[in-house]
Amino acid sequence: MTHFIKKMLPADSATVAVNSLAQQKINEGIKIYNFSTGEPRLPPHPSIVTATTEALEQGKTLYPPVAGIPELRHLASSWMHKMYGCSFTKENCLVVNGGKFGIYLLMQLLVQQNDEVIIPAPYWVSYPAMAQLFGGTPVMVDTKEAEGWKLTPHALKKACTPQSKLLILNNATNPTGALYSADELAELLHVAQEHNLLIIADEVYSALTYDKQAYVSCGSFPQFQERVVVIQSCSKNFAMTGWRIGFVFAPQSIIQPLTTLVSQSTSGVTTLSQWAAMAALNEANHINIWVQQCMQKRRNAIINALYTAFGISIRPPASSLYLFLSIKNLGFAEENSEEFCKQALEKAHVALVPGIAFGKEGYVRMSFGGNEEDLKTGVEALAQWLHHNA
Repeated sequence: MTHFIKKMLPADSATVAVNSLAQQKINEGIKIYNFSTGEPRLPPHPSIVTATTEALEQGKTLYPPVAGIPELRHLASSWMHKMYGCSFTKENCLVVNGGKFGIYLLMQLLVQQNDEVIIPAPYWVSYPAMAQLFGGTPVMVDTKEAEGWKLTPHALKKACTPQSKLLILNNATNPTGALYSADELAELLHVAQEHNLLIIADEVYSALTYDKQAYVSCGSFPQFQERVVVIQSCSKNFAMTGWRIGFVFAPQSIIQPLTTLVSQSTSGVTTLSQWAAMAALNEANHINIWVQQCMQKRRNAIINALYTAFGISIRPPASSLYLFLSIKNLGFAEENSEEFCKQALEKAHVALVPGIAFGKEGYVRMSFGGNEEDLKTGVEALAQWLHHNA
């Protein structure tokens, strides 16, 4: 049957691959400490459960409007205005099956053969694959740990060519937890304007900033609003990963053709998920703070556990759900992050994602989205293996 397949598809993401191996171990009855999954492991907020139950009982299960239920689009736009000072209306908002699908649709709509898509590295694992699926050329721009893993205006200028079309800017970032200031974003947006780039601002961790640090959205700069597309999601900010609901905020000239693509693919997002999202947005102040506080507590717990087990002091990430750790600092002699993760799973029963999957060898990504007890015990298991190996 393979002769019917005309596209060369990318391999599964590293996160999916690691989770698959971890699940095999779990199925064998082995306890796995899973630091690989990027999700806040919290129960659904009661308001979400109530709203979904009521919608189901009231028979609100028919096809939704393709672009999303208008009330939800209005609530999402209002949330972006209240939280981040963006001036989107519901006409600038498309409801999609998670932020990831929003990026996929944008690649499908915007990328033509040999268009260059600029991607700061380390990057989320799916960015390059999505660009390549539609004939684009990913252009990786390295960032430095000493500079906070942030893209600089100079590095962006250097990466631009006549073929450059898009910049994917993830803020707050996966896998490093870097967070851009208003001045840093403004400088990057100016460079993008000079080189006629459209910016896809992946902002799905916007509510997960720590130590009272403010979040600044690329969508909050009026002078750049015609060249910025913002991706948002309920997954991380509201602990709703399995509901698969996200948003694209963009000029209507982009929203309208994206809506056409949705009409010919998913026909819209599951109605019950949309009612759940409305409940979440109506309680946004409470839920965002609850999720943020839980994740900050878990971040601090894992940093303390690493200090106790390894004697290393880690600068706390400013945002998101991850530590991006040097395997050398953990006491692993090799620079091979895939080998490190393979051995960690086999010998310590700890699941991590290799840094090479994010474009940076010699590091691993460790999620702190799980419960505190597993975070602490998992770090201890990792330390026991590495100390035994030393």
